[in-house]
Amino acid sequence: MYDHFDFEVFNTPHFEIHNYLKNDTVLLNLGQLSERWYLRHFAMFADSLENSPIILYNNTGDFKQTTVISGIIGVGTGGVTEGLRSRVVIPVMVSNKETDHVLGHEMVHVFQFNLVRENDSLSFSSLANTPLWMIEGMAEFLSIGSSDNRTAMWMRDAVITDDIPTIKDMTRKMGEYFPYRYGHAFWAYITGVWGDNIMQPLFYNSLRYGFDYAFKSMLGLDSDSLSVLWANSTKDHYRQYLTDTIAPVGNNMFNTESGGEINLSPVLSPDGKYITFLSNKDVINVDLLLADAHTGKVISKLTSSLRKSHIDDFNYIEEAGSWSPDGTKYIMTTFTKGTNKFLIVNLEKNKVKSTKEIEIEGIDGLINPEWSPDGKTILFNGLVKGKSDLYLYHLESGKVEQLTDDLYSDLQPSWSMDGSEIAFISERGQDSDLEKQVFGNYRLCVLKLETKQVLVYDLFPGANIFSPQYSPTDSSLYFLSNADGFRNLYRYHLHSGEVFKLTKFATGISGITDLAPAYSVSSQTGEVAYTLYRNDNYEIFKAGPDDFLQIPVNPYMVNLDAESLPPGKKRLVNIVDHNLNYEKSWPEDSFKIQDYDPKFELEYIGSNGFGVAQSTYGTFASGGVSMLFSDMLKHHQIYTMLNINGEVYDFGGQLAYINSKKRITWGGSFSHFPYRGMTYSLGVDTANDLQYTNYDLIRIFEENLSFFSQYPLSTKLRFEGGMSYSRYSYRIDSITYYYDNGYYVGQTKAKVKDVPDPFNVGSAYIAFVGDNSSFGITSPMMGYRYRFQVGQMFDEYDITSLSLDIRKYFFLKPFSLAFRTMHYGRYGKDANNLYALFLGNEYLVRGYNFNAFNKSKESSPQSYLDINNIAGSKIIVFNSELRFPFTGIERFSLFKSGYLFSDIVLFFDAGVSWTKDRFPWLESSDVRFHWNPNPNYYTPIYSLGASLRINLFGYAILEPYIAMPFQLDNVDYSTGFIISGGGW
Repeated sequence: MYDHFDFEVFNTPHFEIHNYLKNDTVLLNLGQLSERWYLRHFAMFADSLENSPIILYNNTGDFKQTTVISGIIGVGTGGVTEGLRSRVVIPVMVSNKETDHVLGHEMVHVFQFNLVRENDSLSFSSLANTPLWMIEGMAEFLSIGSSDNRTAMWMRDAVITDDIPTIKDMTRKMGEYFPYRYGHAFWAYITGVWGDNIMQPLFYNSLRYGFDYAFKSMLGLDSDSLSVLWANSTKDHYRQYLTDTIAPVGNNMFNTESGGEINLSPVLSPDGKYITFLSNKDVINVDLLLADAHTGKVISKLTSSLRKSHIDDFNYIEEAGSWSPDGTKYIMTTFTKGTNKFLIVNLEKNKVKSTKEIEIEGIDGLINPEWSPDGKTILFNGLVKGKSDLYLYHLESGKVEQLTDDLYSDLQPSWSMDGSEIAFISERGQDSDLEKQVFGNYRLCVLKLETKQVLVYDLFPGANIFSPQYSPTDSSLYFLSNADGFRNLYRYHLHSGEVFKLTKFATGISGITDLAPAYSVSSQTGEVAYTLYRNDNYEIFKAGPDDFLQIPVNPYMVNLDAESLPPGKKRLVNIVDHNLNYEKSWPEDSFKIQDYDPKFELEYIGSNGFGVAQSTYGTFASGGVSMLFSDMLKHHQIYTMLNINGEVYDFGGQLAYINSKKRITWGGSFSHFPYRGMTYSLGVDTANDLQYTNYDLIRIFEENLSFFSQYPLSTKLRFEGGMSYSRYSYRIDSITYYYDNGYYVGQTKAKVKDVPDPFNVGSAYIAFVGDNSSFGITSPMMGYRYRFQVGQMFDEYDITSLSLDIRKYFFLKPFSLAFRTMHYGRYGKDANNLYALFLGNEYLVRGYNFNAFNKSKESSPQSYLDINNIAGSKIIVFNSELRFPFTGIERFSLFKSGYLFSDIVLFFDAGVSWTKDRFPWLESSDVRFHWNPNPNYYTPIYSLGASLRINLFGYAILEPYIAMPFQLDNVDYSTGFIISGGGW
């Protein structure tokens, strides 16, 4: 979190919208939309909400800083719903329509959470056990309806490739079958055949008993039979629309062989020689690539050169960037420290030479930068207090000029070649009514720069128009539209008013979202590069202007049948679609503004049960409870925990507080924990002629008070610091059991008075941490991770600790080389008074565990490695690994698998430990760098081996390994097993 936001609360009849928008009109619109969605969803769930919270951020950059959701919010996340208090967390989007859709989608999750919360027979684990396609598909269906251009495009492609998933496929292979699209289509089918009223009870029974039982009990079909019916209906529905389509035109430049599964947002240079595009060519990242537009050869990975430590991310979902008129510079948008900035890249010999960042004060969100034909200004779409307008940035003066100023969303601007006009899209058509919060379809608009007049072209009423771009002669405008139910390229002749359809593709020219750029036109050659969705991938083609069809079409004729979802026109009475067109408004006095109320309250309570037992050994209790308290924005959190495992003295607990209100996150905790141990002895009481067994129950009590803080420089870099103070005290109870010839006769119990004295330990540390790594299946595969830390212990111990941990990963598709160098050492007069650091720990040097040492006990004295000689107060470790994806995602792994995700790892480990405060390579140290162990010195150890890392469904990484421990005599190999959160 970089910024502090002063929230207030906008109350509607059913919601509390926490915001800092400072725009009453936009806020009123959002309040109306929220209540409208409430009525629509209430009709399906028959469940009411009261004071349901919505956390609203002014833009995506602010939204990425939210404290309500832990972790980093990735590019492309439109909104989230937090489960504990059903908080909807969303930004104002660049489009009114997108904000409305995201709000409606997330509000479905609120009703889903509420259904679980209000039913005693359900719990949150019911949601966790419910397939994601069922949850997200329902949210899409209820917020979009039974007709959607994007979902229909995916399903047409599934029909063409004969890859309509079964219900089990969707459940088990989420990475292969996108839950939003396929789940949307499935719910549209179920409700189309059995009616919309089946949705809520079917979902409820799926939560309670599982979807297969729900299908059998309510539909009379098992999931396999239902899958067959759905597939047949989908094929029958879409085959009628696939007869009059053509193959892609032009050259297929980037596909799964030459690029990745997703190849998006192509931008041709003005002279048509180069092309930039987004691709997951290296599998684990989406990068902006620069390629030769004629050969398709990738010249440079621009984002690799631009991933500076202070840049959090690139906005690669809904924009592509723009070339300068001379083709020597490129501009794109970044997220940097919570703010949108423009980044200008200077290219020299097709390599990044230098960069320049531009921050524009007063404009919250920046998107779609377009370089002017004279190279002096940047045209862009700006978001200010919920309003999306067009702006000009003058490169020399740094001045900003606002071109449009209204409540319409003005998007995807594009220059005419002579610089006198700007084409863009907006909901400025007759189907919009801003006073009633009705946002119609995107229309083609042209802004005359000299007069600031906006012309609205009413082409294809009832359909959307996207991404207008001028032809090289300014005689016509290209654009995308779903006018025929598909998503094809059209050309509008400005002088004659004629419209021509240029493509008739079975799927569609599309990016990941509706507003993502999907094609570009070279301003000099007129060539067109476009992204086509097919075979469940996004491919880029390039074609000349003469390669396309030139089919004249009626600019006022629209037929959207091809984007309907099965069963199409055979649907039963459709409540959802009807309600989506229901546009009730509430009087303004239904809403009011009030100061932000933190509403600090209990969010979560958990228990592992409680039990009491009585025996001859005494009364014992076991159990625990934990609670989490927080305010609405999670600026303040309190965590409490209490448990017992034994007698009354074995109560333990913790109270912790975290403050995330500002950029510095800080907190503290106090805890009391008992640690139990026991010794026993056997003997004879000669005075009473009895045998006895004596147990000394040893308790060590730790009271700890600690403080900690964290200061992020970016999402990749941060400072950490903290201090703690602990007191350790002892209690020993001596329990003696007496026996007469084996029969129990009694016991005595006494508190031992002669116990060790209490002592105190204080510590403090400061650390600098960096992490820009990209994970593969089980381990990081690209980037770096490091941590530099200095600590100091005081009071009972005087120890200075030093930790240096540097990790680097090189992805050489398909494998990765990983290296780690680590030093941890305790220095000072008490450095050797604590427990030793064992180098044979399997997280450090594999192959030297205790089982391996047992095998080597028959070693000769001159080659015997003493286990104590690899344990000390200081260690240096070096690890290297060759990580090869074994089973998992196609194109990333050797064998494709939807269930088993694993890596094969070949490793070399080395390390040395020592005790003296000397560099280990000095003659005065207690280390000798010999291959064979020396019993008088600490000796480096080495191992070579292999392991299989298995991803246990995201919960843990299991790693059985085999290693050759070179310094263990008589041990050819050793084995071990590691459970971790992921390879180092």
